[in-house]
Amino acid sequence: MSTSLDIAQLKLTSATVELRYDKAYIIWDRAGFFWSEISLNWPDSKINQVEPNISRFIINDRFDLMLSLDRSHIIDLKPTSSLKEFTEYASIFLNLVMESLNISKLTRIGFRLVYNKYFPDKNRAADTLVSTKMMVVPQGKIFNIQGKVVQPKYSLTWEGESTAAKVTLFTREKKIEITVPPGVEDVHSINITKYELIYDIDYYTISPVSRGQFNVKDWIEQAYQLIKRDSKFFMDLGNA
Repeated sequence: MSTSLDIAQLKLTSATVELRYDKAYIIWDRAGFFWSEISLNWPDSKINQVEPNISRFIINDRFDLMLSLDRSHIIDLKPTSSLKEFTEYASIFLNLVMESLNISKLTRIGFRLVYNKYFPDKNRAADTLVSTKMMVVPQGKIFNIQGKVVQPKYSLTWEGESTAAKVTLFTREKKIEITVPPGVEDVHSINITKYELIYDIDYYTISPVSRGQFNVKDWIEQAYQLIKRDSKFFMDLGNA
């Protein structure tokens, strides 16, 4: 019997929009102005990386903004399911990127969402993915091993004429280790292992898009609706 992995069961852990474009050498002249504008919009922004060809800022310990010679991105590390705040920040940031760098054509627009779900052990996580019947798993003794699947991974790219989506589902162990130095009293070291299933989808363009054809807010909302609507075809081939 196949198991459903409805996207509603998973938690959204990150959201990203990335723009790629031909090398914009004007960045060397406009970087200071650009980040001054960022500071005006978000006074609490903090510098994370500054180099001639790349600059990176963090806002509210949540939004990662990156401007570089041939690509820029915004990542929401604590997204809400509505993507309301992410869409607002992305619209301001990416429009400023295109305006500051005089971008007339985008070579790639990418929208990536990552979801997860925790399980009590690695076997439960693996069994949930395997039982969806999305992959062929041999039965019996294989390679002289009477074993079972651990950390399965399913991935494919679905490509059309102008857009594509790379879909990946996998399980993993995530270790959290914090060691307390000797002599520190009443504080214990932390050693935690979590078992999770990851759903990672990257929806992107494969044909050039003119700046006039790209509306940040509309593009995010449309892509998000498509992902929520059609994820069932990749997450549960047994029941789709």
